[in-house]
Amino acid sequence: MEHDLKKVIGFSILDFLYWAYFGAFLGFVTTYFLSCGMSSSMLSLVMAAYMFMAFLGAFFWGGMSDKKQSNKKVFIPELIALTVLCMAEFFLVKINIFFAAVMHPLVGFMAAPLGTNLDSWMLRSFHRDAAQFGRARALGSAGYAVMMLIGGQVYNKIGFSLIPVVTLALFTIIMVLACLMQEEPYEQMTAKREKVNTKDLLKIKPYVFLVVTIFLTGIAIAPINSLKIVIIESVGGDVSILGLDSFIGVMVQAVFIFISGNLKRIPAKIRMLIMACMSASMLVLTWLAVSPYMIIIGTVMNNIAYGVLLPTMRETTEKNVPAALKNTAHSLTDAMFGSFAGVIALLYSGTLMDLFGAKFIAFLGMLIMIIPIGLCIINLLKKED
Repeated sequence: MEHDLKKVIGFSILDFLYWAYFGAFLGFVTTYFLSCGMSSSMLSLVMAAYMFMAFLGAFFWGGMSDKKQSNKKVFIPELIALTVLCMAEFFLVKINIFFAAVMHPLVGFMAAPLGTNLDSWMLRSFHRDAAQFGRARALGSAGYAVMMLIGGQVYNKIGFSLIPVVTLALFTIIMVLACLMQEEPYEQMTAKREKVNTKDLLKIKPYVFLVVTIFLTGIAIAPINSLKIVIIESVGGDVSILGLDSFIGVMVQAVFIFISGNLKRIPAKIRMLIMACMSASMLVLTWLAVSPYMIIIGTVMNNIAYGVLLPTMRETTEKNVPAALKNTAHSLTDAMFGSFAGVIALLYSGTLMDLFGAKFIAFLGMLIMIIPIGLCIINLLKKED
C-alpha cells in the first residue's frame, strides 16, 4: 500500500512537471510566432505540418516503446531531443520566421507522443487501476493549467524571452525525476505470443468506433484549440486572457480526470455522447461570443469533454486491445484526435479565418459535430453483439 502511494505521488509530480514544461513552450509558441510577424494563414499551415509530423511520431514512438518493451527508455531520449529542438526553434525564428515552417513540424514529431508515452508508463505502473491513473493524470492537467495562468501573466508583462529559461529549468527537474522513477516489467509472456501487427486494430469494433468518433470530433474542434489566440483577439482579448482561459479550462479538466475512477460507473457509450455534446457546446459558445468570457466558458465545456474522453479512451484501449499493441493503440487514439484531425482542419481553417473571420470556423465545426453526436446516439441505442 505504501509502495503504491509512493508511485502515485512520484508520477503525479512527474506528470505535473511534464505538462507544465509542455505549457511553458508549446502553450505559447503560436502567440510567439504571431508576435514575430506570422500571419494567421501561415500559422495554420505551420500547425498543420506540426500535427502531421505528430501523427507520424505517434506511430514511430508508440511502436518504439512496444518494440523495446519500455516507456522509460524511450521517454528520456525523446525528451532530450525535443528540448534541443525547442531551443533551436525559439532562437532561429527570431532570425527568419520561415524557420518555423522547418523546425516546428520536427517539434511535433517529438512532443505530441511524449504525453501518451507517460500515460502508458503510468498505466502499467498502476496495474491498469483507473482511479490511481486518474489521480496522477489530473495533476498533469493542473501543471499545464498553472503554467498557462502564470506564463500568460509573466510573458505578457516581461516578454517571451523567458520561455527558454522556464523550459530549461523544468526540463532539468523532469530529467532527474524520470531517471529516478521505476518501470514495471512488460507482460512479457503475452507480448511474445502475440504477433505485433497494427492492422489488427482495425478488427476491434469498439476501438474502431472510438477512433472514428474522436477523429471527427477532433476535426471540428482542432482549429479552435490550435488558433485560440486568434479567436480571443477577435473579441478583444490578449495573451493574458489566453493564459486565464487555459488555466480555468484545464483545472476543470483535471477535476474530471481525477474522478475518472468514479465515472467508470457511467457506461462508456454514455460518456462518449457526453463528450460529443460538450465539444459541440464549446463551438456554439465560440460562434456566439462577443467577449473573451464567452470563449472561456466554451473552453470549460471543451475541457469537461476532454476530462471525460481521456480516461474513456484509455479504458477502451486497455480493455479491448492486446498487450503487444497497447502503446501503438494509445498513440493512435491520441494522434487521430489531436494530430491527424488537426492536419485536415488546419489546412483550411487559417484561410477561412482570413476570408470570413475568426469565428466562422466555429460555425463550420458545429456542422461537423452533427456526425459524431449521431454516431454516439446510434452506438448507445445499438444492442450489444
